[in-house]
Amino acid sequence: MTSRSFWAAPYRPMFSGAALWALVCIGWWPLGVRLGLPAPAFEPTVLWHVHELLFGFAALAVGGYLLTALPNWVAKPPEQGLILKLLMGFWALGRLTTAMADRLPLSLILICNGLYFIALFGLLIWRIAAANAYVKTPFAFAMLALGLVEATYMALAKSGDVAACLSLVRAVLIGFAILIATIGVRAVPAFTNTWRQHQNLPVLDLPYNERLRVITIALLACGALALFLDAADFANALLILAALSLLAAMSRWRSFSTGRNPLLFGLHAAFLWLPLGLLLMGSLWFYPAAYPTQDALHALTIGAISGMIMAFTGRAASHTSEGSLRAPRSLTCAMVLLWCAIATRLTAPLTAHGQLLENSAALFWCVSWVCYLIALRPALLGPAVRPVLSGRSPKTRTMSTTKAKGTG
Repeated sequence: MTSRSFWAAPYRPMFSGAALWALVCIGWWPLGVRLGLPAPAFEPTVLWHVHELLFGFAALAVGGYLLTALPNWVAKPPEQGLILKLLMGFWALGRLTTAMADRLPLSLILICNGLYFIALFGLLIWRIAAANAYVKTPFAFAMLALGLVEATYMALAKSGDVAACLSLVRAVLIGFAILIATIGVRAVPAFTNTWRQHQNLPVLDLPYNERLRVITIALLACGALALFLDAADFANALLILAALSLLAAMSRWRSFSTGRNPLLFGLHAAFLWLPLGLLLMGSLWFYPAAYPTQDALHALTIGAISGMIMAFTGRAASHTSEGSLRAPRSLTCAMVLLWCAIATRLTAPLTAHGQLLENSAALFWCVSWVCYLIALRPALLGPAVRPVLSGRSPKTRTMSTTKAKGTG
């Protein structure tokens, strides 16, 4: 595929749109409002903030990931042109109506927000069914489930039930944790093995990693079910066990050895926030006085979800003329600044200067996504490439030594 059109590949509009919205929604609230900008018409505004990070920014980035990976699943060219324009139009309509939620009827808000999720689900199912790639259907149904949860969230928010909205957010975070674990526990060590082969280093033990992946997903799924059944103690205990399982898997990834490759090291560093965030989320249920629970959720939202989105989608900006992957300096800066954002945000409740640190974290966040967009710009203008965003299935202890020059 050599087309230079902005609509020639899903990652172009969807990754850049997600990054731009990540910048705008935090730049608007809390940072912009504190500097005098009018707030979104959504009360309380914190619910708009949570909604836009999960169902706006993250949902678009995940959709872009799935559509970018889709050609490898179905052996067809990537989606282009009108289909992508419609998806982005539906997504933008959802952003507009959500920002004016207090002035619009609930039915209109639900329809406008639901169009993106329904269209994406339909597109994925259509392509997967046509190629008989039914093993990938859970990803399509995950997007449909996210759309249904979004509708529930909006209905609760419009009714004024803030506590129920925040409880629902915990379930959504577990859902994202399942998605990250499903993809990341396979992809991160697979990318690492590709790089280690090019460095003539021993490869990682992927079959062992796969067993822990299955255990982790099972623990998280059972935790989500227990949370739904109001068995909160059991649910949070399962989250702690899932975190320990992930840390056990990461202990074999030789993460520090990837320090010479910022693109790969950034992926390892972002993934680390998943077990840390789950550990915080589960532990604070039993020791709530140790740290504010709502602040701790930023370890998952900023650290794990946003960090993995940046590290994964940044691969699209890292293709070189030789065929290898190398992070541009602006992408490396973006990943470092995102780490500064989460570290600053988690420190805020522990000091007397919490407001200042929260503003600083928001500023770090905004600058990090500006750097990301700078890094992504060449990938939006030149011939469209097909980024490798998923790892190989670990059938053996070693990976095939193909001619591909991807460095992870």
